Amino acid sequence: MKALLLILLLNSPRGFGLCLPDSQVIKEDLRKEVALLEYEARSFEDIYASILAPEHDLIIQLETLNPRVNAEIIRQDKKVVISIMGGMLNHPKMNGDAFRLLLCHELGHFKGGAPFKSRGGWSSTEGQADYYTGLGCARQLGMDEYSFMEGAKVLTGIFAQVTGEEPPKVERCDERIAPRTNYGYPPVQCRLDTMLAGWKESPRPVCWFRE
Repeated sequence: MKALLLILLLNSPRGFGLCLPDSQVIKEDLRKEVALLEYEARSFEDIYASILAPEHDLIIQLETLNPRVNAEIIRQDKKVVISIMGGMLNHPKMNGDAFRLLLCHELGHFKGGAPFKSRGGWSSTEGQADYYTGLGCARQLGMDEYSFMEGAKVLTGIFAQVTGEEPPKVERCDERIAPRTNYGYPPVQCRLDTMLAGWKESPRPVCWFRE
């Protein structure tokens, strides 16, 4: 079944994804911004419709009037539903490359593999979803290294801004060593390191992952 794109004005059921503070400003007219992101969402759906079919249908929801700076993925029988909220869509730094990687991260919860958030669960941890973003999804979308690097910097920069962390940089890395695998949200620098490690096909960073 051909994947669908829905632009919703109401909240959807919560799933796995980001958990960030609400945006305090939502533009009254997001048509121009949403038109670009809608195109990116449709392209993403077209690529992954054949990959997920026939077992699953991919649906991307753009919740333009939802103020949450958030994104999430849920499973509903055969449907895999990615929701991007208005606070994230409306963020001034959001662009096409960052949006593609945001979709990759959410899909990474479904296709990223172990480690999972819970025993017997289906959702990959945040770190593993970040790793899948660079390891598989970005290349599947046809992104080159420049687009990927710029998108990763912008996306993790948004994460840092809304969580109050120092902006991550490509030229440094998170040198912390996690005593055990982090099943929650790694620090933002660690998340950027993880996306880049996936792109380079390097091991997962020890700032969140331990064998």
